[in-house]
Amino acid sequence: MKKLLSAVLFTCTAWALAQAQKFEVSVLGGYPLISGAPLGSIAEEKPKDTDTKLKGRYSYGTRLTWNTKGYYGNEIGFTFNRATFRTTLRDADGVETVRQDQIMVHHLFYNFLIYFMPAGERWRPFMTGGLQVQQYGAPRIPEWTLGHSRNYGGNYGGGLKLKLFKHALVRFDFREYLGGKPYDLTFADQTKGGGIFRQWEGSVGLAITFR
Repeated sequence: MKKLLSAVLFTCTAWALAQAQKFEVSVLGGYPLISGAPLGSIAEEKPKDTDTKLKGRYSYGTRLTWNTKGYYGNEIGFTFNRATFRTTLRDADGVETVRQDQIMVHHLFYNFLIYFMPAGERWRPFMTGGLQVQQYGAPRIPEWTLGHSRNYGGNYGGGLKLKLFKHALVRFDFREYLGGKPYDLTFADQTKGGGIFRQWEGSVGLAITFR
């Protein structure tokens, strides 16, 4: 999957350069909402499926976009999502201890864009879909021995670009990311392990445009 994503990014970049597309480079800031689905447990005593959870805090990153003269575009990007990792441990007597740390979730993605207005218009709503690689950082707690977690998946969403002046625009994006559950922890109910893990992100970005 990683090799396939790299090949797609390289091919699209080479094609865009050959066609002298219009480029955009943007920076963004946003808010990630992470699914409350149970992630399992690292507790050795009386583990519960809901022991471990993630909560999104904020995100930032960059996107490189190349657009055709008509209604299509290609985009690669990298974002950092700050999240709170929280897990509960318990001893044989049922006494609970909560461990918590801040982790970083890295997103590398490729997306294809379809615009509803042609190039050059002042406002351009769009929809998008693509592939991503996500890496969840390892929490710094004494009981953690699993390292980071890397997951693959897809995303979709939409947004709006507004031209401020000739070489600058502001953009508003909303994405839903679908991937595997991170960390591969222990589940008391094995039917709750694995499956799709969902995240949502709303963001605002500023971009410069050039050829």
